[in-house]
Amino acid sequence: MKRIIIFFVIVFSSLSLFSQTYSVKNKKAISYFEEALRNYQAKSYYQSIYYAEKALKKDARFVEVYYLLSDIYALQGRYQDKIDALKKAIGISPQRNAQAYILLAKAEIRLGKYKDAKAHLRLLKKLDTHNKFAGYTKKNDDICDFALQAIANPVNFKPINLGANINTKYSEYLPSVSVDEQTLIYTIALPRAGITEIKSQKDTQEDFYISKRDKNGIRMQSKNMGAPVNTIGNEGAQSISPDGRMLFFTSCNNKLGENLHGKSFGSCDIFVSYKEGNDWTKPINIGEPVNSYWWESQPSFSSDGKTLYFVSNRPGGEGGIDIWYAIKKENGTWGKVINAGKNINTAGDEQSPFIHPDNKTLYFSSDGLLGMGQTDLFVTRKDSLGKFQKPMNLGYPINTFNEEFSLILNSKGDKAYFSASYETGFGGMDLYEFEMPVNIRPNPVTYVKGVVYDVETDKKLSASFNIFDLLKGDTVTSSFSDKTTGEFLICIPSGNNFALNVSKEGYLFYSDNFVIPESKDSLQTYYLEIPLSPIKKGEKIILKNVFFDTDSYILKVESNVELDKTVIFLNKNSKIKIEIGGHTDNTGNEKHNKQLSKNRANAVYKYFISKGILAERLSFKGFASEHPIAKNTTKEGRSQNRRTEIKIIDLK
Repeated sequence: MKRIIIFFVIVFSSLSLFSQTYSVKNKKAISYFEEALRNYQAKSYYQSIYYAEKALKKDARFVEVYYLLSDIYALQGRYQDKIDALKKAIGISPQRNAQAYILLAKAEIRLGKYKDAKAHLRLLKKLDTHNKFAGYTKKNDDICDFALQAIANPVNFKPINLGANINTKYSEYLPSVSVDEQTLIYTIALPRAGITEIKSQKDTQEDFYISKRDKNGIRMQSKNMGAPVNTIGNEGAQSISPDGRMLFFTSCNNKLGENLHGKSFGSCDIFVSYKEGNDWTKPINIGEPVNSYWWESQPSFSSDGKTLYFVSNRPGGEGGIDIWYAIKKENGTWGKVINAGKNINTAGDEQSPFIHPDNKTLYFSSDGLLGMGQTDLFVTRKDSLGKFQKPMNLGYPINTFNEEFSLILNSKGDKAYFSASYETGFGGMDLYEFEMPVNIRPNPVTYVKGVVYDVETDKKLSASFNIFDLLKGDTVTSSFSDKTTGEFLICIPSGNNFALNVSKEGYLFYSDNFVIPESKDSLQTYYLEIPLSPIKKGEKIILKNVFFDTDSYILKVESNVELDKTVIFLNKNSKIKIEIGGHTDNTGNEKHNKQLSKNRANAVYKYFISKGILAERLSFKGFASEHPIAKNTTKEGRSQNRRTEIKIIDLK
């Protein structure tokens, strides 16, 4: 009598090799089973189930049939049916095969039945006399222990549907939001042209939709972004830059092997589109080395304006899909692609990276780190050296026995956005928000927004923005204002003293200073109207980031960033001659203040000389309180009057 031996390998492919005997003798049952096998191998699963059930009607103790059915049910996502089939097989022959308990425990974990899975793992351990599956047993026992502990200690999680202006009967997912939360962009799976009912993914077309907030903070009806970003193909896995003016997204080759957005390096590449006024530019491939022959997707652009995180299955990583990043060079090209490291990447798949605007906290999904059994969401933070630390699981019920794969947060870090399929939703997957538990929040981030314009003509200008950490001298954020509207938005992390520098060729630069306290509460946001003055004789710049201690003319180290930017300006405009002016408030002895202001101007003069600026291009003068720019009757006014200025005295 023929017999098929069902082998269960560690990767859980149930049916693979054949022998000459079966567990039953009923010829009709065997005939039906063999027909079920043929249909299984042809991937005709419903037909296979039909013949398998006919075989069981002939002999209900046909063990191999239950194993076949369990395999088909897994392929169909019918995990409870898989469990029932395996239990029947084990009930007929409890000692038949230790691997059966592997499949049973795996299916139970897949449905969150962790206690049942632990019980069957214990039975597996007893049957596995040669410790062949010891590694598997421990790994999944650890998953069960972690999950049970997480369920016993749930985090606060109350998701709120974003509503009918965003969600539809179709699936909405992969949200991204600007730092001021005014712009929400997400992916929606619409029916392809000519399709009236979505039956599978091949019936869908992915497009981007965008929603703005009204003056009351309510999300308005979302709209299709349209051409040139959306095409008849699929656009997905996008990331909007914190200022809402750059859209990085994934576009894959169509059936002809060419990308609808243009140049292609591999199967899926990352593209970028820029917002100019109310329009988006034609997307361009961001090129090598980010894009390659391999699969690149799921970009996340950092608030520093230069670091792009993404996922790829390229060689050289830790597993199947890893998180990588690249830093943009000053010339606009991308530098070397760097793996995010072993603390994040595993032998499994790490995906959906989201770098928070604090530029320190990274959220991502992983099926290789300890979690609830499938793909869980994690958070990791950079240490003082910029290295990502050991990740933390976000906990239950943010993570469940299902697959969680995408999460973003607002700038304050107290609100998260994600997609999920709940019975109470509008249909398919919907977008939700929830209050983020305190212990897994990032550092809060504030922002500066406003407009840049020509002080003489009121014309809106495109200018370069840089935020510097005054103590370290590092560039925290780089950005630029819209060339049509002059509008800008830049992020400022909390907990430091920052300098703002705005520059444009042919104009004097603008500087400002922000002290952002370390706070988990509401942070102040700033709105600035920045006038840039054309370079001409008599124009002045207040150097707002030049600092001295009280009654001292020794430059503080925090002044170096501003002074170095001024040196760059002077080098670019080599015909300019300037006067450095020191100013004080009206408190104290005027004669003393006169000398103090002169000494401070001289300190700046000497600094420029030390950086190679020719002495004949420089002069300095102390004005004490002769030229106030604010009232000396208030603390704030006196602070504004204590300043260092440079004035253009010649352009020859």
